[in-house]
Parts: sequence; structure tokens; C-alpha cells
Amino acid sequence: MNTVALKEGEKVAAKSIAHLLGLGTLKLAAGLATGMNVIIADAISTFADTLGLFASYIGLKLSRKHADENFEYGYYKIETLAALVISLGLLYIGFNIFKESILNFNVVKEATNRQFAITSTVIAIYFSSKMHRELSAVGKRVNSLALIAAAEDKKIDVFSGFIVLGSIIANYQQIPYIEDVVAIIFALLIFKVGFTSAKESLFFLLDYWNDPILTRKIRAVFRKEHDIVKKVHKLRLRRAGTFIFGEAYIEINPFAGIKDLREELKILEEKIRALNPYIKEFSIHNHISKLNNFKVAVPIANGRSLKSEVAGTLDKTIAYLFAKISNGKVKDYYVKKITDEERVNPVALGNFLKSERVNVIIDNRLSSLIYYNLRTTNHILVYPNFPDIHNVKETLELLLIDT
Repeated sequence: MNTVALKEGEKVAAKSIAHLLGLGTLKLAAGLATGMNVIIADAISTFADTLGLFASYIGLKLSRKHADENFEYGYYKIETLAALVISLGLLYIGFNIFKESILNFNVVKEATNRQFAITSTVIAIYFSSKMHRELSAVGKRVNSLALIAAAEDKKIDVFSGFIVLGSIIANYQQIPYIEDVVAIIFALLIFKVGFTSAKESLFFLLDYWNDPILTRKIRAVFRKEHDIVKKVHKLRLRRAGTFIFGEAYIEINPFAGIKDLREELKILEEKIRALNPYIKEFSIHNHISKLNNFKVAVPIANGRSLKSEVAGTLDKTIAYLFAKISNGKVKDYYVKKITDEERVNPVALGNFLKSERVNVIIDNRLSSLIYYNLRTTNHILVYPNFPDIHNVKETLELLLIDT
């Protein structure tokens, strides 16, 4: 899944590595030519970025490997580890720039070859901006933390380029403080990005991940299937590199048939995976519990009590007795007559029965259309009407023993 996108991420990472090596060499040459430490530090930062992007490239390449006997859950977390490496590098660079700026505060050294320094810095700003856009776009498409982190780093490089330009101008004017103050601000920005990214990557490696929006969407899918899913006990999601893995523990309708349940759960998994293209796997663990409370619809030929005769056919049915069962006993019941239209029209009868929200219906030779609609579509159990059982009470007693 997403193999093409991952390959695109690898291609952009490799291209960016080549660009960074060229920019780092250009910056180092400018730093050595001018003697300005801030340009040399910027060059070192660029070479460090190259190492981070190389880690991203390796991570994306290994993320496409399938699970094997040594890594049964796949290699997806290698990409997250690469993102952590980049983040730690940012923290290190930010700390060192901050330290050097404090140590050299108010020290102005006159630089040489400033035109070369300005030209190389402008070129660096242009390519850093271009790489930021490319890495950010591909990182979001691939859902790659490492590429997104690298894109943020390139965004900082754009600001750092302007900082270097300001430092060159300040050096030319022999203005103290400017270079070091701006460098300190720059170092704090680097440290902030590095800390945020490192925390996120570390949490992902420890299987901590929280996406409330995706979680709400998944719960909404379960709620729409209320005929089969009675309750979601637990929902867990975790991030492994580019991909998302999840599982849900649900309580299902005990009156749903095994075939219906198998098909419904498969459809549910497909709906959940469709919510996000990076959901690699989503498992649904189901538990069938005995309901303490449910409603039974019994067709009757006469009467309005539990002694009423059970109707064996739809022609003989004058009404339905709806019994509410609680903890294995009949707690309450009521009778509703059916109309002539409901007796001859399968759709009208089906709507009448569904409107009462019953869980079990005693069969009275229901048509195939009504049976399919009630049993398969609405997961209502159609219980047989035995010829040796004559009244409602006996029918309910047998049903309670059986269920």
C-alpha cells in the first residue's frame, strides 16, 4: 500500500541530499573565505541536515520491506526512528549555536570577501525554500514524519539565510550584538522544532499516539451500524512510521447470524480503512454476550394475553403480542393489531414489525422477502413456530430455554 508514494518520498529525499551537499560545500567555502563563524556554523548545520535526510531516505526505503520471520510486524518504525535522529540532530545544533553565540557575544571580527558570502547565502536561501516546499508536499502525501521534519528544518534554513545576510551587513558596519542576538533567536527556534519533533517521534516509538479526529470518525462508523454493534468497549490506534495500525473491541448483537456477522465485520473494516489511506491494518475483536433485556413479537390468532393462541400462518394472524423480556422473565407485554394491508403487503408488515424495535420474531410462514429483510438486513432473529406449542406463554418459555 502506497508503494508509489513511498518511492516518490525516496526520490525527493535523494535529490535533497545532493542539493544539501552542494549547498554545504558552498557555505563552507564562503565561511572560510570570509572568516565568519556564523557562515561556517551554517555550513555545518547543512551537512548535519544531510545526515538527517540520509536517515530519512534509508527509513523510507526500509519501510517498503514486507514483514519477515525476524520482523513480524514489518519495518515501519525505522522511518520514525529516522525522524528521531533528525530531531536529536536539531537539538544538538541549536544548543551549539546558542552556546557559541553567548561565548562570542559583542565580539566583532572584520570579514573579507563579503560579496562571495552574500551571493552564496542568496543561493542557499533560494534552494532551501525550494526544498522546503518539495519536502513538505511529499512528506504530507507519504505521511512521513522524517520528511516533514526535514521540511521544517529547511524552513528554518530560509530564516537562517536571512540571519546570515543580516550578520554580514552588521559585520560590514562593525555593529556589535546584532549577529549574536539573531543567532540566539535562531538557535531557540531550532531547539523548539527539534524538541517537538523528538517528543512526537519518541511517543510513536513507545506506541503512544492520539488522533481524536480519526478516533471520532471510527466511532461514528460503529454507531451507524447500531443494528449489529451494541457497544464499543475499547478503541486503540498506534503509529508505526508512515502507517497507522488499530484495533477495536466491540459487543455485537447476539441475534445476528454468523454469516451476517462475518460479512458485516468485513464491511466495517473496509469502511474504517477508507477513512485514512495510511491505515495499514485494523482488527475488530467481537464479543457476543447474552442480552438481559430484549423484545419478542409473537403472532396471535385470538385473545390479548399470554394464553392467546399462536397463529401458525399470516392469514390466521390478527395481531402481534410484544413481550419485553428482562433477566429471563416476561416483565411486560402489549398487543397491536395488524391491518389488512399489513397482512397482504410484505413491505407494510416488515415496516410494522421493525417499528416496534423487536429482537426476536416468532415465524408464521413469513414470505421470503420479509424474512430476508428482517433477518439479514435488520438482524432480527426469526424463531420457528412449533406445531406442538399452542399459546404465547409456552412459546416464550421454550424461547427462554433455547436462548
